Amino acid sequence: MDRAELEKKLEELKAKQAVIESTWKKAGNRALLQFFVEIIPKVLNCERLSIFIHDPVDSNLWVQSGTGVQERQIEVPQKGSVIGRAIETGEPVFEKEMQRQMGPHDTVALKTGYVTYNTLCVPVRGVTTDKITGAIQAVNKKASSEFNQEDLEVLKKLAFNIQMHLENMYLRQEMAKISTQMSKQIFLLERKLRGE
Repeated sequence: MDRAELEKKLEELKAKQAVIESTWKKAGNRALLQFFVEIIPKVLNCERLSIFIHDPVDSNLWVQSGTGVQERQIEVPQKGSVIGRAIETGEPVFEKEMQRQMGPHDTVALKTGYVTYNTLCVPVRGVTTDKITGAIQAVNKKASSEFNQEDLEVLKKLAFNIQMHLENMYLRQEMAKISTQMSKQIFLLERKLRGE
């Protein structure tokens, strides 16, 4: 293959890679997730609800949709967080008196000005992979009460109903990272072609 053919193939590859990158970076179903974030706190009589996505590459968790926060405004490590515990164990986590405990929620409090007193967190499993792709966290039950089994059942139903949406976002993250790696490889090939 001569240089002109190689450059043409490289341009075609760059165009395909750009399409893949733009497609996989889009996060669909935001409106539906935001609807749940608005309605579920009323059902549970709590202050906030957040839907977290698990980043499979660096084991961080970030907010896709949440009460009073923007997408990715909150990012917590998997290790040491309530959300991380739900993801690691695959089991719901009830936690109370969090204001007396040290953890990633303190960093979130500093960033947002919002203090967590009690929480219920439920993992969300993917439909096709059976991997845990995210979690739903309800925060601060109102009327000085704690989260209970009824609240757990509501969040389990929500987790079941949004599992495909979160799995799609989880897979989009993986594809976006692959696309970024492809971009780097294309850049290196271009430099080699130019003799740099």
